[in-house]
Amino acid sequence: MKSRQSGFTLVEIAIVLVIIGLLLGGVLKGQELIFNSKVKASFNLSREMSAAVNSYMDRYGQLPGDDTLASTRFPAAAPLPVNGNGDGVIAGGAVGCANGTTASEQCEALYELRLAGFISGQGLNSLRTPFGGQAELAAAVNIIPAMGSSTALFYRNTGLSYKAASAIDTSFDDGLPTTGSFRCAVAAYALNTPDTNVAGNCVMTL
Repeated sequence: MKSRQSGFTLVEIAIVLVIIGLLLGGVLKGQELIFNSKVKASFNLSREMSAAVNSYMDRYGQLPGDDTLASTRFPAAAPLPVNGNGDGVIAGGAVGCANGTTASEQCEALYELRLAGFISGQGLNSLRTPFGGQAELAAAVNIIPAMGSSTALFYRNTGLSYKAASAIDTSFDDGLPTTGSFRCAVAAYALNTPDTNVAGNCVMTL
């Protein structure tokens, strides 16, 4: 008696390959959609902070963090806010913000915005970016010297990859890291490198 050998036909193999291709395409498309949503959310974070800062200034007449009367405005807060020097600039940029640390104006800015009810979050802690890094408010010149003293959202160098920074810049500014309202401390975006952190900090003026 002849034995029959079982196996897949070419049609069956073709169907399996098509299904695998569709699954891979769906995964890649999903990753692209998630990435693009994070890019948009990173930009929106700067617009939300801009609205919060402007609302604080409209209500109190001073920048958050730089407010010379912060301890008087929020006397029941614990810890009590530290008054700024009122020079019209949110100082800081050297260290991240966390509860229990000595607060610079950039950390106080977040705290005072929270006390005033303009943003959510806890105490003096840094903001979290959609890409998982930290962000604070600071004078842009303290991060990127050529940007002047305008208030900016400061994306720390652990927060944006080259790919993410380039996408934000291309979508919402001029696509160049050294000019425009969004800048990073790199000479050029290294798009051909792995998706690692930006070699420097990025800021978006408010």
